[in-house]
Amino acid sequence: MVVLHVLSNDKKQVDEIAQLLVKEKLILSAVIQENLNSIQRGKEGEIVNKNQILITGKTKALLFNSIDKLLREKYPLTMPELYSIPIVSMDWKQADQLINETAKV
Repeated sequence: MVVLHVLSNDKKQVDEIAQLLVKEKLILSAVIQENLNSIQRGKEGEIVNKNQILITGKTKALLFNSIDKLLREKYPLTMPELYSIPIVSMDWKQADQLINETAKV
């Protein structure tokens, strides 16, 4: 099990992705955090401040590649940042819910 992170600058894209992933049972639920400040290096080494939006959702690790493929197909030119973080421990009832209410692998 993992926590999926999807980062984007586009509110419309974030809303579409969250609804799609929940609808397709690729994540159990979506939590959206807006107005996250990110500091990065620009193309020429300059410091760039970005305002980003984060979707987090619990899912099965085996669904990550399906999620990645789906988002790459839907957003070939504006692919959001996508990564996952392992869940080491979880309440057993919530783990069972995650297993039973997400897509079968």
